Amino acid sequence: MKPESKIKLEWAKTFFKFSFITSELFLGSNDKLITTDLAFSYLGHSITLKLDKSEEELGSRLLEHIGTYIMIQQLNKVLEDEYGFSRLQSNDIEIINLSQIVRLIRNAFAHDPFNPVWDISKSAENQEYQISGILSINTSNLHGKRLKREDYGGPIALLKLLEYAIDILSQSSK
Repeated sequence: MKPESKIKLEWAKTFFKFSFITSELFLGSNDKLITTDLAFSYLGHSITLKLDKSEEELGSRLLEHIGTYIMIQQLNKVLEDEYGFSRLQSNDIEIINLSQIVRLIRNAFAHDPFNPVWDISKSAENQEYQISGILSINTSNLHGKRLKREDYGGPIALLKLLEYAIDILSQSSK
């Protein structure tokens, strides 16, 4: 794996983990966690910000959502950089499945990141892409539907997918 690809994936993994942990902390608490107003100033501008409990919850959900988007976008870019556009026609079924899963999730986020919708190409319709023991996506009846965690196994499955990809990419550069 190229050194810059490794850095990009480590950053994506760190941000994804941070966003997931932060989301779980806020959503798992009945208490308001940010209990003080915070004042900021920069280049002559200043503001005091505070969040109510509902804004904390929404913000934590959005942070996890953005973490998912950034992680999948970065993983797609690294796979493209490492394997090129031919990765979808690789001789290695694991590379094809990994690339298709990542591409399909990325495509769902691409046009409306806060409302991702499955955009399944004709060539990927009615297919199942699987990474054994991690996740599988069956594209039957997904096109045009809102992307849901259940469609791909949720955030833990995506973290395992990222770790799997890092392992595959690290092995291929040895």
